[in-house]
Amino acid sequence: MLQTPEDRKRIKGIIINKFRGDLRLFESGRKLLEELCGIPVLGVVPMAKHIKIEEEDSVALENKNKSIIGDKVKVGVLALPHISNFTDFDVLERHPEVNLFYITTPEEIDEADIIIIPGSKNTLADLNHLRKTFFAKMIINARESGKSVIGICGGYQMMGIMISDPDGVEGDIRQLPGLGILPVSTILTPTKITRQVQFRFLDYGQICEGYEIHMGNTESKSPLTQNTDGVQDGCLVDERCFGSYIHGILDNPAVIDYILAPYLAHFSKSDFDYRAFKESQYDELAVWLRKHVDIDRIYKIMMNYD
Repeated sequence: MLQTPEDRKRIKGIIINKFRGDLRLFESGRKLLEELCGIPVLGVVPMAKHIKIEEEDSVALENKNKSIIGDKVKVGVLALPHISNFTDFDVLERHPEVNLFYITTPEEIDEADIIIIPGSKNTLADLNHLRKTFFAKMIINARESGKSVIGICGGYQMMGIMISDPDGVEGDIRQLPGLGILPVSTILTPTKITRQVQFRFLDYGQICEGYEIHMGNTESKSPLTQNTDGVQDGCLVDERCFGSYIHGILDNPAVIDYILAPYLAHFSKSDFDYRAFKESQYDELAVWLRKHVDIDRIYKIMMNYD
């Protein structure tokens, strides 16, 4: 009822998602919706807590693991004020040999074996936050003490020597020194790069997959990956220090094996395949939707729509 008449004509049905409660008690509500809107309710999909798929909203971070326990590899992800693409770390969250937690205070950096600086919706603002607080010093100290420090996208940019924003893409801050952990510098640009990529990680033979979504160019003389089209990405200092623009890079077993290798000598190795796990969850979601949504009717609507 809130749509314009033009848009209202395009709506051919209603699907109610994440329904909690007894479906049988909603039959009258279903009929009422159809009478009010003049279009069919094509399905009521119950909340499916047994299906584990990536969250869409960073509000979900509030429910993420914050505890530091056990004899597993401890991976701490910085909970940046403008964190983005936090689904990059779902694979580590589900890995049987890893205790992943989100770092909210500088002191928690000491608890981690591996520190990851994630992507950001405003890289310079988050870098400024790290530099104005004790976070920057603690991250640099962690690197100097032999801990692993990894950056993805905005985190990769922050690990460099300098970030410049001559066009004011992100706001009033035009330049800031980075953490100085990687020998790279970044210039932010108004043009956003968005693409899916296939790449080879170091000397590993298999083709890996991921995607890029960033604004900026970073020059590196020691690349981490090479795309199948020949484009190189990232910067590698050693097995405990690197950065990359590629989101989803951790979904690839070769990369996970590489970053955990310095620590797994003390733990039993696992054959956990996150990509296969994720595909199985989407298969379960497809079955769940077919059970609760009139898919055949949706196909008919699509075939007849012009």
